[in-house]
Amino acid sequence: MNRDFEKEYAAAAMKWYGWGSPVGLSIFFISLCICALLIRKVILG
Repeated sequence: MNRDFEKEYAAAAMKWYGWGSPVGLSIFFISLCICALLIRKVILG
């Protein structure tokens, strides 16, 4: 392995949690749904 490959791999591994990644978007949409359900529960009882 050369150093350039290791740097690219490390940079990609650290970006998995960002809002543009599938993991980040999934967490965002799940939290958005949970907030909507909680608001609905508060309003409708």
